[in-house]
Amino acid sequence: MVSLIKWILITIGAISTYYMTSLQIQYGVTSKVISEMISPTLHPDAMEKVYMPMTNTLLDTGDITMASIVRVKVADDVSNEDVEEAMESIATAEGIRSVGMLPLSEMVELQTGAKKKFYKIYQYVSPRKAMSLIEYNRTELSIMFPIRIHLVEDADGNFWLTTPEIDLMVEGQNTMPENIRESLSNIKIWVKEIMNAGATGDF
Repeated sequence: MVSLIKWILITIGAISTYYMTSLQIQYGVTSKVISEMISPTLHPDAMEKVYMPMTNTLLDTGDITMASIVRVKVADDVSNEDVEEAMESIATAEGIRSVGMLPLSEMVELQTGAKKKFYKIYQYVSPRKAMSLIEYNRTELSIMFPIRIHLVEDADGNFWLTTPEIDLMVEGQNTMPENIRESLSNIKIWVKEIMNAGATGDF
């Protein structure tokens, strides 16, 4: 019995080693991932909450876009005007400024005369939060502003609200001061509130 267990463990170890070596040869990342799991350099929640779910989504869908965005389906009985009004109301209540809209489908229709699926971008910013983040890091974090929420009509006529996944910046490093991390987390919260309000038409 002991001998059987020993051979089973040896077999499992050999198979694991084979696949790890194959991955290392093909992608060059296996040792780094193992090292990160043993001795983390990223934020403690990064692998569990961000990168592993992102990797799973990528492998499930074959689409990196789906792995790096947040999207919420708009209820069928909610009009585009309701979406706008609800998002604007929540933003105002949170002290967030609406800093412009880009009605892209309408613009293209005017240019070409051809009917297009609805696509409009809404832009928001909290001036104080933006400045505090930019003062901490004037380059990388600047790409976050203004926050853009997209209202998109898909091929089946369904409407979706989409935005980039902020967690990639919140959890993706371990050197960020806690007050900056908290500011980013708060931004994620109000973006979620705005999108959920728009998707339901409730505010």
